[in-house]
Order: sequence, then C-alpha cells, then structure tokens
Amino acid sequence: MQFPMLPFACMAFVIASYGTPSLADVRPGSADTDGKTKAAPQMLVECTGWHALCSGSVDCQVNATGADCACWRVNEPHIVMTDEIQDPTVKRLTEARCTDKHPCAIDEAPVCGAIRSGKYEVDGVNYEWVSTFSYRGWCELYQPKACDPSESGYIGDTQWTICDVAPCVETLNATDPERPLSCQCRIKDGAFIGTKDSCTGEDGGIISAMPLDVWDFENKTFTSPVPGFDHVRAACAPLRSD
Repeated sequence: MQFPMLPFACMAFVIASYGTPSLADVRPGSADTDGKTKAAPQMLVECTGWHALCSGSVDCQVNATGADCACWRVNEPHIVMTDEIQDPTVKRLTEARCTDKHPCAIDEAPVCGAIRSGKYEVDGVNYEWVSTFSYRGWCELYQPKACDPSESGYIGDTQWTICDVAPCVETLNATDPERPLSCQCRIKDGAFIGTKDSCTGEDGGIISAMPLDVWDFENKTFTSPVPGFDHVRAACAPLRSD
C-alpha cells in the first residue's frame, strides 16, 4: 500500500491561510498599551466525541448562501480551528480561554462543550452537529492534487468549499446513508488541494478542500504541524524496514 499524501476534511481539516498550525503554533500577539505582547488565541484545539466529517466530500452543491455538503457522522478525536468558529459567543470564550500562553488540553476548550452538548449557535439557530477535522478514512481516501486556477492550461473547478466548524443538520432519507449529515459550508476562490487526484467535483458539485499552501507535496506532510498526523502517517505506511 502506498501512503497517500493528504485528507481536513476536512482539516474536512486542514490550513496556513486559514490559521491552522499546530497546538504549539501561535498568531503574532498584539501589543497592549504598556507595550507588552498579549497572549494570542490558540489556533487549534482538540476535542473528542461526535462530529460531522466533510473532508472527503467532493459533491458539495452550491446554493445562494454557500454550499451544502453531505458529510459523515463519526465519533472520534477531532480538531477545531478556532478562527473559523461561527458561534460568536463560543468563539469569544474559546479564544479567551485557550491561548498560546495557556493552551487548552483535550476537551478543555469551550467549543468542545458546545459541540458535545448541541449548543453551537449560528444566526440564532442551535445545531446538534458541527463539522470539524479528524482522520477517519485518511489512508484510503485522499489522492491530493495541486489545483491552481491561475495556472495556464488549468482544468478543473475555480471554486471550492471549506467546512471547518460549519453547522450541520441530520438529513432524513439521505441519498447516501453513509453521509447522513448536511453541512452549510463556505465557498472559497483560489488555489486548493483536490482529492481523488482531481480538481473537479462530482455530480455537478464542488470539492470540500483546503488551501494549496497547507500541504508540502514533496515531503508529503502539512506545512505546519497538525496534532496526530505523525501517528496517522506511520499507521498508513507499509510494513517494512526503514
């Protein structure tokens, strides 16, 4: 088995343009009135439990407000990009509680509790399901491809969608029973990472993707550390001596 180069979901989930480095990485802190550097919000926090996983969706349907992505329902550790949190109160509490100087441990971030309790509010609506990044299906799902619409001779979509911390609802009688959640994802322009060795979505849709600069194609890794990736990469590698 040859190890594929990427998923996020997803990061789904994952990153540089959208603030997804490692738990140890920080945003540049701003100076207060005394000239001292303030603590910067922790960019990634780790949670456990149920969540929506959209990083493998390649048929997200564009609508008037964004894109509807059919996503998986999984129960496993997951990663939240704090800068993408859409619940204003939860975002404020999370960024205040989880900082570079005092990072949150697993499940300590307020956003973890909001997701777990179904109290993630977007535009006055509480959502029981939220899309975050995790590694389910990583080894078999992704065949990443560099997709840059500005390149000469480019063939593929000019738009893609990002589903990090997007609100989701359960779909009754879903077309794909394996993907019973519908997530309201945001549309992006510019270079991105295609999946299944393609830059074109399926069934008239667009790809749930990540910006192109978050992946090092030469070394087959994220350009910034992402929690858990080294373990996943090792698990996906063929069994042989180095």
